[in-house]
Amino acid sequence: MRGCSLLGLTFLLILGCGTSTKLAPVSGTVTMNSKPLAGASVNFEPQSGDKKSLEAPLNSTGKTNEKGEYSLETIKGQPGAVVGKHKVYISLYKVQPGDGDQRMPRGGWPQKDLVPLRYNEKSELTFEVPSGGTDKANFDLKSP
Repeated sequence: MRGCSLLGLTFLLILGCGTSTKLAPVSGTVTMNSKPLAGASVNFEPQSGDKKSLEAPLNSTGKTNEKGEYSLETIKGQPGAVVGKHKVYISLYKVQPGDGDQRMPRGGWPQKDLVPLRYNEKSELTFEVPSGGTDKANFDLKSP
């Protein structure tokens, strides 16, 4: 009986010791050279000040519609994003098919990101998610 109690207590401690993460609703618009960027992926990655934390950041993601509008959802399916500072990554991939009669390579055709590296792989974008949320997480990207 005592073994069951200890096992149950251990289980509750494992489940109950997670930190409570405050989420807030986040939406906005993404444009490229002042035109809506449809079909783009928008990713928010929390920038925790605690570098020793073993907990993985709770990222949020969204996809833009034809007007460039998006709403974020966490990777766990919850609406919104973690309150605080985030690094933002925006990308839009386009398939690069081969010439007319060329066969598709194993793994599919290569893809090219239409968004400059400074907004995705080497992102310079940041955003502070306020505790009350926002519908103004807007980004106007510039492409040469």
